[in-house]
Amino acid sequence: MTTVVLGWDGLDHRLAEEFDLADAFGEHNRKLSTFDNPALEKPHTYELWPSIITGVEPEEHGIHAASEGGSAAWGNPAIALAARVSQSFVPEPVRTRVGRVLRSGGAGLDFKPAEYYREKGIKTVFDGRRSRAIAVPNYGVERDDRLGFVVDRGADLGEFLDIDGGEETSYSLRVSLPEVEERLVSEATGKLGSVRACVEREYDLIFVWLGYLDTVGHLAPTVDEAGWQERAYRLAARLTGEIHGELSDDDVLVCVSDHGLRDGYHTHDAYVGASDAAAIEGSSRCSMSVAASTA
Repeated sequence: MTTVVLGWDGLDHRLAEEFDLADAFGEHNRKLSTFDNPALEKPHTYELWPSIITGVEPEEHGIHAASEGGSAAWGNPAIALAARVSQSFVPEPVRTRVGRVLRSGGAGLDFKPAEYYREKGIKTVFDGRRSRAIAVPNYGVERDDRLGFVVDRGADLGEFLDIDGGEETSYSLRVSLPEVEERLVSEATGKLGSVRACVEREYDLIFVWLGYLDTVGHLAPTVDEAGWQERAYRLAARLTGEIHGELSDDDVLVCVSDHGLRDGYHTHDAYVGASDAAAIEGSSRCSMSVAASTA
């Protein structure tokens, strides 16, 4: 039996219901509670996916999107040092604007490799299984680098999007909407191509992270095209259905998100759904969702 987890970042349960698509991502589904980063006062992708794959919250797995001191986890050592030093004399609004420019220009967050968890003695859903993690934030594997899979959109999509990382993250277009749409859909379908290949290899667990709906949700308030976000949800639902159709009767498909996203704002209406009700029993909170599903 293979469990396939589609991690649709930003999939909002309420929106899925409004679009009459909640069942399309999982016959058995419900709202999944999520939690805020204390410094940012909103849910954040960077620390929520580690919670989903470990079953514990940031205080235990040690990965934080931002600290109370206002710092973010930058990947470039020089940028990280400058950020720490500047906290003592550079006003926060200035630091935020500089961070926005760096992110849009390709400076990435310090995403953790899979080895981080082993070194810290933190268990994940991948332990003790024949598994494939595809572009899971903060569970980096070398194969993803070789295949060119996107995890950090600030670093990887800076040519296409201007990302404002202020109090509420917002995205705007740097190129035409059709070009951005092609880029985002190509990214998602490329990762799902790997899922299809892995299904043929009889893994116990295949877990893929997909940033498509999250990016669309952040862009939606700036896009002058009626129904654009709903169209994206319908495409994501069709892609989910295609993957489900390629599984055997013994396999299980799970869809999960880290938070919801409406009107450009992160919400607490995260989603969890599955083809088998037993797969999501006990999954009431992001920190326990997939950990419980694949126990």
